[in-house]
Amino acid sequence: MQIVIAAANKLISASELMLATLRTDLVPVPVSLEFSVKANRELEEQLKPGAEILVGDISHPLEIVLVQPVKSQTIKDDRRIGAISCIAVLSGCKKLLTHAERAAILEQTSFNSAIRACGAKNIRLGDDLPLPEFICLKGRLPTARLALYLQQEAAVICFRSNKLCVLKLDALFKQEAVMKLDPSEVHWLNSGQKEKLQKSSYVSVEQDGSTVIGDDTATAGQAVIQKAGLDARQLKNLEKVLLPRGVLHRSLSMQLSAGMLVEINQTKYVILTAAHQVETGAVGGNVGSATKLWLASL
Repeated sequence: MQIVIAAANKLISASELMLATLRTDLVPVPVSLEFSVKANRELEEQLKPGAEILVGDISHPLEIVLVQPVKSQTIKDDRRIGAISCIAVLSGCKKLLTHAERAAILEQTSFNSAIRACGAKNIRLGDDLPLPEFICLKGRLPTARLALYLQQEAAVICFRSNKLCVLKLDALFKQEAVMKLDPSEVHWLNSGQKEKLQKSSYVSVEQDGSTVIGDDTATAGQAVIQKAGLDARQLKNLEKVLLPRGVLHRSLSMQLSAGMLVEINQTKYVILTAAHQVETGAVGGNVGSATKLWLASL
């Protein structure tokens, strides 16, 4: 996994990099990188909050949002080896991770406009969806508000072709699977009780207060939640959720990312999260690389 500090055009070498985990998820900020390097004066000056880095084949830079000095327990040349631990997200998304400095109230808008209204001015979506309204009051967390409206539209945000995209869940599963897997490769998560906790039914009340709308399809042990001010379309969308079905470990496969489909026994599953991890053994310990995938169904 190549990590380059953009401003200095410096490649962090294998002798400097200790551990790196690149994650893609189906969430409002869909790409993140956690990495640790051996501390030295050059890297301490270059790895600062706000610094941009380039990772692998991702052309969109990532911005460092957290830097934490670490004193390791490893001794070399009679000195304790120091480290720098960093977290980076897609450049331009930092504003979505901090509490809103002012309110954003939009009507007949889109997810692209909502994201920009929350302060992510440099982000433009590849695929977008209309949005009847969007409200994020001052002091609220934009990612939480975006997640709420994504759920109401039965949609997710993913990163593909080096762009943020908003996709309907139904459209997500109309894609072609990128690979076929044997069921024995997957650690299946078979828990009926957990599934009931992860899925709910939703109801609402018409403006005149006389009619309850929405499908009360809850089974035993499944919650029925009242949501004010939503129409029947939005209530139906709320019941479309991605349920985790299994976890898969495989050799490092950087080409796999969240939002792609895999096929197992003629059934399509979406990659909910893809985590690619590299350990260099730069200060001793394990050496290796692997990819972990979380699979989900609709």
